[in-house]
This record gives sequence, structure tokens and C-alpha cells, in this order.
Amino acid sequence: MSGPRARLELPISEGLGGLPKVDLGVGQTPLEAKPALAQWLGLLGTLLVKRDDLAGPAMGGNKARKLQYVIADALRHGADCLITVGAVQSNHARITAAAGAMAGLQVHLVLDGDAHDMRGGNLVLDALSGAQTHFVPRQSWDARQTAAETLAGELRGQGRRPYLIPVGASTPLGAVGYAEAYLEITGQLRAAGTSATWLVNASGSGGTQGGLLAGRALAGDGPRVIGIDIDKSPDEDLGGTVAKLAADCLSLIGSAATVPAGDVVLVDGAGPGYGQVFPGSREAVRAALRTAGLLLDPVYTSKAFAALRELVAAGTIPSTDTVIFLHTGGLPALFAPAYEAALIE
Repeated sequence: MSGPRARLELPISEGLGGLPKVDLGVGQTPLEAKPALAQWLGLLGTLLVKRDDLAGPAMGGNKARKLQYVIADALRHGADCLITVGAVQSNHARITAAAGAMAGLQVHLVLDGDAHDMRGGNLVLDALSGAQTHFVPRQSWDARQTAAETLAGELRGQGRRPYLIPVGASTPLGAVGYAEAYLEITGQLRAAGTSATWLVNASGSGGTQGGLLAGRALAGDGPRVIGIDIDKSPDEDLGGTVAKLAADCLSLIGSAATVPAGDVVLVDGAGPGYGQVFPGSREAVRAALRTAGLLLDPVYTSKAFAALRELVAAGTIPSTDTVIFLHTGGLPALFAPAYEAALIE
């Protein structure tokens, strides 16, 4: 096992609520109109895609916005290594591996599942980033977190200073990144002289949606947030998790704003289960590429986009409305052999 790395000097700035954040190259991501893709959805109104697939390092994704704040906190606490958890093809693990390397921190990834069956994709970038991978049998998030805490104890016994990051960096601090993103979106809408009614995102561990809801509470208005549950775990109260993350995020940045219970909206988009491709998600991947040159991933965005189409077809989202789709990234998984076989018949 390698020792501590030389500390790199990542620029640190003041973020939302005066909280420190490191520069991971997120910047302001584009908000792009996709008229041909809107037609495939059945929208007569405008479809805007918020390109957070372009945010941050290692092919980007939504976790970069969260990790800006979380890694700044790790550095502030004197950590010399990071530990986080995820599935074998975890996008969060991949971005944590790259961002940790940028900050001079050794990264340990506790990943569940079969590394051979789910080889390639994100695992390639994990290895290239220098992360140490620890594979455990597929199990619950709580069990994975327990494995990470055991590893942290071992590292402390070796004189290391680990900093644990929960799945998806879905903590109140991580959610601040998406409260900030919501305000960025409303600023882009104002600058374009337009507005939107809905903001749709894939929701897994809840931090992105919780942050967006906190941002909407700060803004006082703006597009309503709809989370597409891409996991639908029977033992998880995702709505309760999202609501608590939003409330704790607002408290963390010193705001008295609140998120009404009715604003936490979740729609089932999991299909047969987490990470499993189904006909609707496969069709969404093809339609996005063929109409707009846009890549969707097999685990998150394709499912969210398929669910969005169903919401328009059902009239839950009126076809004349303007919709923002938050593209959360996840593109390396497209090139994992297991997903390639599922996507290409």
C-alpha cells in the first residue's frame, strides 16, 4: 500500500454560504436547447439540457459539484486519504478517484459487485487515477459503509488520516453544490430572457435532488424539481432522505428558508432494478444520440429520460411546458462490456 502523497495546491475559493470549495474545473455548464429530442419526448415546448456531464474531471458528472465542497472539507481537516463506496461501475467513485489525485490524496474505493463481470468503463479510469480498489460482495449500502469504516480503522492504525465520503457524496455539504447549481440555472434562464416549469433529474442517493430543492428554496421561485428514482430500493426512504438533505443543506449555509413537503417529488424510473437496462432506457440512449448527438448513460440518465417521456405522455408534464433535463453524466459505463451487450441487441 502506498504512503501519503505530496499535497497539491488546488485553488480554494468561497462558495455558497461562505463555505470553502476546491477548483475541480466545474465552471458554469451549458444549458442547451434540443428541439429534435424534445419532439421525441412528445414536447411541443422547449427542452433544455443542463450539461453537467461536462462538469469536472475524468469525463465529468454531477458528483464533481459535490466533491468541490467535500474535498475542501477533507483538506481542512488534514486528511491524507479519502475513502468512499459505490457499485463496481460507480461514477462517484471514478470522479472521487480523479479529484482526490488532483488534491494529492490517496483514494480508496470500496466497491460492491463482481469486478470481472462489470469490468472496463469506470474501473479503467479508477485504476488510471491511482485509486486503491477494495471489492466486497454485493450487499446493502449500510454494509458497504461498514466495510469502509473498517478500512478507515485499519488506515488510522497505520498512522494515516482518512476522510470518509458516503455514497454519492450525498451529505448536506455535498448538496450545497447543487443548491449552487440551481441558482446557476436560474441565472442562465434570466440571462436568456426565458423561464422553465420543470427540472428533471436522476435521483439515486438523493444529494443532487436535495441540493436542487434547497436551491429552489433560496431562489424563492423557479422550475419545480422532479426526481426520477433509478433504484427503487424497497428498504430505502429516498423521499425522506432527499427532504432531510435539503433541510440540512439550508441550515449549513445559514438560511432560514424551508422546503415544503409537497416539493419533494419522486417518480419511479428504475425499471427491473438498479443498473439494469430495459427497453425504454435503451430507446432513450439511441434517441438522444441519433437526434441530438447526446450520450446518455445506462444507469442514470437513460432511465430518467425514459421516465420523462412517460410523464409527458401521461400529461403529468404538459406538452407545452419548458423542461430542463439535468444531465448528470456517467458516460464511461457505456463502454463497460456488460452494458454494451445490454444496449446493442
